[in-house]
Amino acid sequence: MFNFNKHKPEYPIEVVTTLQDLMRYEFLVQSGNLLPSHPVYSILAGRHASKLRGRGLDFEEVRHYVAGDDIRNIDWRVTARTGETHSKVFNEEKERPTFIVLDQSSSMFFGSRRFVKSVSAAHAAAIGAFYTIKRGDRVGGIIFNEDGFDFIAPKRSKAVVQHLLQCVVNRNEILPLRKVAKPNTSLLNSMLQRTQASVTHDYVVTVISDFSTIDDETRQYLRNMSHHNDVILIHIYDALDQALPDGKLVLSDGKYQIAWQNSKRKWGEKFKKSFADIQHELTKEFSRYRIPIVFFNTTETIEDQIMHSMGKILRK
Repeated sequence: MFNFNKHKPEYPIEVVTTLQDLMRYEFLVQSGNLLPSHPVYSILAGRHASKLRGRGLDFEEVRHYVAGDDIRNIDWRVTARTGETHSKVFNEEKERPTFIVLDQSSSMFFGSRRFVKSVSAAHAAAIGAFYTIKRGDRVGGIIFNEDGFDFIAPKRSKAVVQHLLQCVVNRNEILPLRKVAKPNTSLLNSMLQRTQASVTHDYVVTVISDFSTIDDETRQYLRNMSHHNDVILIHIYDALDQALPDGKLVLSDGKYQIAWQNSKRKWGEKFKKSFADIQHELTKEFSRYRIPIVFFNTTETIEDQIMHSMGKILRK
């Protein structure tokens, strides 16, 4: 029998991910070495506390004791240290299923340093999925490219996570075979439309993409879902999105070419400013709807960037 896999091209895992590569995040998440324990926020699982009905109590903060507080919630250590009575405040924890919208389209197959965007995006999805299971919640999602999509109904199961990650691998490994990368704004919008029809309320909807092609329709879907769900955007970008190297370059979109030089008419400065402005405007725009954006680059590992970001959050 002819073995087709024998002649299948092999790529570094920084270019094409594998199931083994993605499954290693289970240990990192379960060991607690990846994401510091934090009662209210997670960088990949959104806001995880609610005053609505739920399964248990989640510690929120310590504040000064006020008349009527349950004396069983007095924090005696803080009280002894400050000389003033303090109470622990709890929020009721509510089930927050996570729904991951993962872009594995041809525009994501780009990287200039270490990883390509599609692999960094896959790593972020794996961490988010395993972290959700660790929290005891359901996880599912949509993994899509130009050829179609995989829909995984949210369930509280490691087997579902493995199935989701296998779908990621299947769509990730065909990216090197593509000859042309064409912008397709309607593709992301179509997936967001399906997501909006699938999630009801109280979901954490995590959208992972380079958001290279978004329009008013994209924004509207995200705003609509944010009314009854927590929406978080993970923007994957490459170093060449941020700045172009010095020297004479020839840039092409596959059809047209341009001779580029950073020093010419301050093109390099304008390029850098344009990217910074895009990040700033997206952050500012979506913050009005309480939709956070996390920016991950393809130069560093996702886990290192998460630890760095979590450190900033916990120091606030």
